[in-house]
Formats: sequence, structure tokens, C-alpha cells
Amino acid sequence: MNKQRCPACGSIDIIDEKKTILIKEPFGGQDNIEIHENKCSICGSRGDFFNQNEPLIDETIKKLKQKSVENILNDFLDNKISMSSIERALEMPQRTLTKWKNRTNTPSSAGIALMRFIKLFPWLLEVAENKYDYNEAQKIHINAAIQKLLPEIDFSKEDSHPNWQKSYYLNKDLPS
Repeated sequence: MNKQRCPACGSIDIIDEKKTILIKEPFGGQDNIEIHENKCSICGSRGDFFNQNEPLIDETIKKLKQKSVENILNDFLDNKISMSSIERALEMPQRTLTKWKNRTNTPSSAGIALMRFIKLFPWLLEVAENKYDYNEAQKIHINAAIQKLLPEIDFSKEDSHPNWQKSYYLNKDLPS
């Protein structure tokens, strides 16, 4: 019988402890998994001596990434953004997003990253629709920023101007 040994000192006196870790994935949620942590009672070395955890961690991350894509695509549908219009704007093959959503195909890491960027910055779809024209992209970006900023400003207050404007005008050299 081949006993498992400590990779540091060669001892067979190994303690197997269970430990719970949390794995998070943007837009995919999180999952607690139980992993093995080995400890050599002779030299005190700790770790996954026998590579037991990697497959479990990889599988959990894979599931959470798939859930992330599904959640993002469902969010698009809930917000009345059609998958075909996204595919056209991004010049993706037809039904790619449907295949990702239905788990017929698995998106690549680049595909997952693209979906996350579009989720965070939906105005990027408009940039794509405008064929990535730099000037149009700048206008779209600025407009999106203004739309985000406007609700934060209370125009009903008499003193609604930011302090930097006051100091700018107070410190401005006036013509002589």
C-alpha cells in the first residue's frame, strides 16, 4: 500500500482537516465549498498536499460564471434589450447569446468579460452600434455620465452650485 507523504519532509503522519471557503463571482453570486487542508504533524507544513481541492474549486467557479452569464442575459431581457440587437451591435453570430443562456454553448472568458462590461456600462452597446467611432463614443460616454449625475444634483436649493465654481469665480483674474 502506497501511503501519501508530506511533500516537505516525507512523513506519513498527515492530518486532513476540512475548511469551508467562499467563492464569489460577479453577477453570479457566491457558493461555500468544503476543501481539504492537510497538515504534517512532524514538520507543520500545511496545504493541499494531494491536489484534492483544485477540481472542486474549478467546477464551482465554472458554475458561478455560467450563472453570471445567465443572470446578465436575463437582466437584458427584463430591461427589454433583445439578444439579437446585442448580437448585431457586437457583430456576434446569430443566436450566440441564446446558446449561452440555454447552456448549449459555453462562453469563453472573453465572452464572459464582454457580458460583464455591457452589464456595467450598457452605453457600450450604443458605441458598438455607431461602429466604435471615437467622437460618437465620447458623446455617448459623456451623455451617460450626465444622465447618471443629474439625479444627484438638487436644483431646488438656492446654493446648488458646487464650491469649486464659487472659488473659480472668486479667484479669477478680471480684466483691468
